[in-house]
Amino acid sequence: MPPFQPVPSSFSALKGQVVVLTGGANGIGFEIVRKLYQAGAHIVFGDIDEIACQAAVDRLTSEIPCTSGLSFVRTDVRRYEDNLALFKRAYEQYGRVDHALSIAGVTEQAGKNWFDPKLDLSSVTAAPSTDLVDINLTGVLYFARIAAVYLRQGNDDRGKDKSICLLGSVASFKEQGGLFVYQPAKHGVLGLVRSTRKFFERAHGIRINTVCPSATRTRMATSAVADVWAAQGVALNDPRAVADYVLTLAGVPRDPYVGTVTGLAVFVEADKGWEIEKDLDRCSASWLGEEMSRNAANIEAALASGTAWSDPQ
Repeated sequence: MPPFQPVPSSFSALKGQVVVLTGGANGIGFEIVRKLYQAGAHIVFGDIDEIACQAAVDRLTSEIPCTSGLSFVRTDVRRYEDNLALFKRAYEQYGRVDHALSIAGVTEQAGKNWFDPKLDLSSVTAAPSTDLVDINLTGVLYFARIAAVYLRQGNDDRGKDKSICLLGSVASFKEQGGLFVYQPAKHGVLGLVRSTRKFFERAHGIRINTVCPSATRTRMATSAVADVWAAQGVALNDPRAVADYVLTLAGVPRDPYVGTVTGLAVFVEADKGWEIEKDLDRCSASWLGEEMSRNAANIEAALASGTAWSDPQ
């Protein structure tokens, strides 16, 4: 996989840009908010933890001398109307949205195994919570749908760079034992990028990418998770480093090697990054075989952005 390096010098391009994001009160999301605010972006972030949201605003506005806007909307990403309210607030306040970052996420909790071995014919009749899917995938689908509409407002000539970044995970593409619901949801996040990257660019001039970090020093990385990584000699990511990759994907619209920076999946482990999608396509003959690789490429080309067959009118 080719290395992918963060480009801190690109963050200045975000000055004056209007950025909407979820999950901004803690962890990776908070570090993204911090770096955006330092860069001079106008930020409207959402999080379900209203107390932590206010604490984040108070802390950053006291620590960083900045004239850009920083505000939050209490947001439960499981609710379509909450995602909508977040974008509506930014649009009403600034008249546009430039970049949209879906960062909110949760993982399995101890003692809540979807496939609990203690399940029996009686206990299996009680439906389990779908919060993990609703937060990690359904909420992301809501977010991306609404973002695509708000980002294209006032940009009919496509003169302004517009982008979406979704937070995936190493679990988006590599087996992670025990993450029985989180993993398929994060597979879905990568699938969403793959299914929309051509459509968003061709139909609306919107870029979409994903950052897929390995375990990161946040509340989601429990001591048990940290112990597994440490036993294998693999360092946890620093959330500040993961934030750098997200800001780079927002701040760099074009690259001399990949052209328009869209449809990328950046894997981050021990603060180092690699782009996985381009090489996966290039080596498809190795894992699919020549004939199937050729057939898949032909079908992909025929489907194009999907509009011709999914919405013929």
